[in-house]
Amino acid sequence: MNVTLLGHRDIASLYALDRVMRSMPEHRYSVFLSGELKTPGAPDARLAELARADAHLCERFIAGELAGPISGELAALPELPRPNSKQGLEKLKALRPDLVVSIRYRRILQPEFIRVAKHGVINLHSGILPDYRGVMATFWAMLAGEPQIGTTLHRIVDAGIDTGPVIEINRRPTRPKSSYLANVIGLYADGCDAIIRATRTFSTSGDVPGQPQIAGGYYFGAPDSDALTRYESGGLTLFDGSEDLEFHVPH
Repeated sequence: MNVTLLGHRDIASLYALDRVMRSMPEHRYSVFLSGELKTPGAPDARLAELARADAHLCERFIAGELAGPISGELAALPELPRPNSKQGLEKLKALRPDLVVSIRYRRILQPEFIRVAKHGVINLHSGILPDYRGVMATFWAMLAGEPQIGTTLHRIVDAGIDTGPVIEINRRPTRPKSSYLANVIGLYADGCDAIIRATRTFSTSGDVPGQPQIAGGYYFGAPDSDALTRYESGGLTLFDGSEDLEFHVPH
């Protein structure tokens, strides 16, 4: 199949994109990253520090220091910052994708884009749906003291955010002694395996059933200073410099 992967230049996305391609060499891939998002106002300095730590891990990952040489498709890191524009749609249509897979892509896809691929678009969300929609779901789950965190693989069927039919949910115990960033990275092995199972089913059977999401849940945005302070007051950390260990354990 022709598979178009949409991601972002953060460590969890790069790791997941690489893992998916390495696990399914039988498919042909095109990869696009979302590019930088401009947000109004200055973020809390703690979020800026988290972004710098993540960027450093990205540099090491691309250099092959963490998990060996990356898949060749990631080397150029092309961007698709305006997927719903005329140019974005033309670029996607020219690829003739059978399936589009989104992993931490930071753009809202509109129906015309979604309809291009034969099997549509699936998204791997780093939170358990419908309880934790939106941004930094793992942070909010840890702040709430949830005993489990996880990923949800779901279809994207419209411009709703994290609202499409659920294909598979994978859960794992929360590790409050590990950082937020380490917990996030640790989710993606099981999440990628869900993508692999779904992609192979699309390839052989032509369809993957999904269950409509039940009512409820919340949409979360980026944490503000108060939420970050409450998180730290609970003895939790955003990053601690040990996140590279996540790449040296069985996933």
